[in-house]
Amino acid sequence: MEIINWLGFATALFAYFTLILLGIVNKQKSSAYVLFVLFALCGFIWSLGHLVEQTSDLSTSSIIWVESLRLGSTGLLLLSLLNNGWNFNKLLLSRYSIIILLVTIFTPTLGQLKLIGEAWFYIGYLSLTVLSLILLEILYRKADRKLWGLKPLILALGTLLIFDFIIFANASLVLQVNPDMWLARGYLHTALVPLLLWSIKRSKTLGIKVYISREMVFQSSLLLAAGVYLTLMALAGYYIKSIESQWTGMVQSIFVALAFTLLFALFISESLKKNLKVFLEKHFFANQFDYRVQWLNLTNLLNSPLQNQDDYYNRALTVFLFSIEYDVGALYKNRLGKLQAVADKNLQQQNQPNSCEQILALVLPFIEKTNWIVDLKDYQSNSQHYPGLSIPYNLIDNSPFHVVVPIYHQEKLWGVVCLNHSGGEYLNFNWEIRDYMSVVTTQVGHYLFQHEANKQITENAQFAAFSRMSAFVIHDLKNVLAQVDMILANAEKHKHNPEFIDDTFETLGYSKERMEKMLAQLMNKSTEENNALSTINLTDEVAKLIQQRCQNIHPLPNLISETPIEVKVDIEKLTNVLYHLIDNAQQATANDGYVNVELVELVDTIKIKIKDTGIGMSADFIKNKLFKPFVTTKGNAGMGIGAYDAKLYAEQAGGSLLVSSVENQGTEFILELPK
Repeated sequence: MEIINWLGFATALFAYFTLILLGIVNKQKSSAYVLFVLFALCGFIWSLGHLVEQTSDLSTSSIIWVESLRLGSTGLLLLSLLNNGWNFNKLLLSRYSIIILLVTIFTPTLGQLKLIGEAWFYIGYLSLTVLSLILLEILYRKADRKLWGLKPLILALGTLLIFDFIIFANASLVLQVNPDMWLARGYLHTALVPLLLWSIKRSKTLGIKVYISREMVFQSSLLLAAGVYLTLMALAGYYIKSIESQWTGMVQSIFVALAFTLLFALFISESLKKNLKVFLEKHFFANQFDYRVQWLNLTNLLNSPLQNQDDYYNRALTVFLFSIEYDVGALYKNRLGKLQAVADKNLQQQNQPNSCEQILALVLPFIEKTNWIVDLKDYQSNSQHYPGLSIPYNLIDNSPFHVVVPIYHQEKLWGVVCLNHSGGEYLNFNWEIRDYMSVVTTQVGHYLFQHEANKQITENAQFAAFSRMSAFVIHDLKNVLAQVDMILANAEKHKHNPEFIDDTFETLGYSKERMEKMLAQLMNKSTEENNALSTINLTDEVAKLIQQRCQNIHPLPNLISETPIEVKVDIEKLTNVLYHLIDNAQQATANDGYVNVELVELVDTIKIKIKDTGIGMSADFIKNKLFKPFVTTKGNAGMGIGAYDAKLYAEQAGGSLLVSSVENQGTEFILELPK
């Protein structure tokens, strides 16, 4: 017995054992995964059988069974890759599976029972090989986008099957196998199994993720390189010895010494180790994402131009979803301790419309305290990982998202992003994904903060322009005041002169026209920004406002208030805000309509409802334009500051301003203020 006969099967045994280990450590349930592990196991048994045959007197009947198992498992593996969506039972009951199983079982059985001749025995194996080649060709044609990942597997199995085809086709004719080709298969399997490992790394179809410690791969690679180097040096030394010269011994000794010196120098070379590490990290590690490509794509997505300057919230949400290949999400901003949605994508809440808000209300205090990413699926199975967090499981079952990621700005919670996958393909938020999402959140957070700062700068610039305009208005007011002073100064002397009276009315008419234009521009905006708070009777103040300032336009407002309400507010600002809201409602409503002002007192807040039956507003206008400064539907008659000023006042006072409207039916503003 020569070592060359069994060494190939021994190395193939080790190669298939490696495949089995990779399959065992990955707990997948797909049919392709199960049959890949079965294929590796049958390959291991096949290698072991031939190794024992070469080192002992194993009977031929055992060898024909291991050949049958290997060929049958190959066909089933290819069939599972063609129908990856099938479950295991459906796959085994398919037409091709039944044919493969029948040939795999009956060929060695009938051969052992001497019920078929030797030629039919080889023809049975040949038919299994041909059927597998047909399935392999179909897989190659239908792989499409998966071809890149499956190409190494197709190449490896194709080579092995063609080699088997040649062996069994020749054996069916001459009734014996070629011994050289028969023994060469061990080396061929050893050489081609690494292609299967490569395909595992590249393809998601098999459902196996390769992960080996970087340090282990690095040290193993150094040892492998040293082994290859020593093998080459041994061959070179053997060649020197074969020369049979008088200097052969001396030259061989010098060669071996220098070879080991070079090997030692390479091992202590930091440059070599660094380059080897870079090579291994680039080509042999299976992270959940290719982070280099991911980061380039995320950067390009953030830097791409916006169609609308206010779409940066949607862009940020898109980047979050893209970063982990999810497709459902919502972005919430923290405003005075309440999360308000600013962007969403594919979010469906028809069945449980309040589940989002209820879960976020429970999660918000926990996030503010811990700064953690909350994985709701992980919470269901490992709630001890989230001390202090309590969420009813029925809320999680109905939740439209499964992970909540906090966004911080200057150590304060800016908001959260909620993410989900519509197909239920959830990521395991282990340390790798959490660290990755922390980096993504930091990058996207800076993007959001920059755009918000730019928006604030733009608004400040608009107000600066408004201030400059006010300077011109003040100048005009001085001119008007000078004309009025002139009239008064000459009134005592010329008040009985008809011409003076005519000039006076003409001047007053001009002054009135100028003042109307200035008032229309300024919209009565107060210059006082920090007036003192005082406790007032809100019912009396609103009644006074309606009586003194809202009687010039129809329909006249109706005040609805059951009891006097006392509240502590800045009376000047509040009356200005209410005047603008009521005035807008009057201008938007026909004379036969109505404008109601209703005062409602609650436990901790008061609500002022201003409802009209006017022309209403579209949802797009409310969302994108209503609360923007200097955006108005009145043309030159308005400056677009009233609604913006009202909302700003409400938020500064710790309240809110809500609006609901239907076009051609009316609008309702609800100003909510703390008592």
